[in-house]
Amino acid sequence: MDKAGCEGTSFLEGLQIHTEKYRVLAFTGGGGKTGLIFRLSEELTALGKKVIVTTTTHMAFEPERPFAENGDPEQISRNLEKYGYTLAARTDWKIGKLCGLAGERLESLKEECDVLLIEADGSKRLPLKVPQTWEPVIPDFADAVVGVAGLDALGRPIRETAHRPELTAAFLGKKIGDAVTEEDVVIIASSEKALRKNIGNRLCRVYLNKADVLPSPEKAEYICRELGKRGIYGAYGSLRQSWIKSASQKRKRKWK
Repeated sequence: MDKAGCEGTSFLEGLQIHTEKYRVLAFTGGGGKTGLIFRLSEELTALGKKVIVTTTTHMAFEPERPFAENGDPEQISRNLEKYGYTLAARTDWKIGKLCGLAGERLESLKEECDVLLIEADGSKRLPLKVPQTWEPVIPDFADAVVGVAGLDALGRPIRETAHRPELTAAFLGKKIGDAVTEEDVVIIASSEKALRKNIGNRLCRVYLNKADVLPSPEKAEYICRELGKRGIYGAYGSLRQSWIKSASQKRKRKWK
């Protein structure tokens, strides 16, 4: 699809997140959370910020990245000095993933960096997610939440695109063999039982990933405009191609 007008826009700018005010960001929803987290980490370190990445659920272990096992403070300090960012988490070698730190240690991480990025949900890399009763795991001290959904779900069956497809189908009032529509994404992204669950009064942003698979921007623009009508700021883009764009808005408004 055409990405004219979005070159040179950072993901921080595209999502309209000011990390001087919102220092602790939690990421929920479908696939693309980890990629977005590391993209933001790169942008922040380029600005001279010290960034810690962690999780409250599970997160893929990438051995090439700087890592402080169990949130070791000395290792965190060394990594931040050398790389500008670090992962900090426990390891579960039985499943080969990182997992969350204990509550007090998790919260204390925000005092050791400029910005704390937290993966607070799991989706097995599928584009859509409707959470179970215990999900997402957003810490009380998070300042903002970024909900993620994948535009590659559009036109494909729910059973192929949703984590726990039966739950998603029931939520939408559809069958798991039904195709995902733009309206379905709007419903998921705007519902307090789905992508807006447990956000409270926090700043909320919606990021629609994999816009590069669409033949044109119309469907992504439509979703963002519909979210805008509900007071929700949405942006779409491609982490693979490194671009982001927000839907055109005729006037300024106060975003939820």
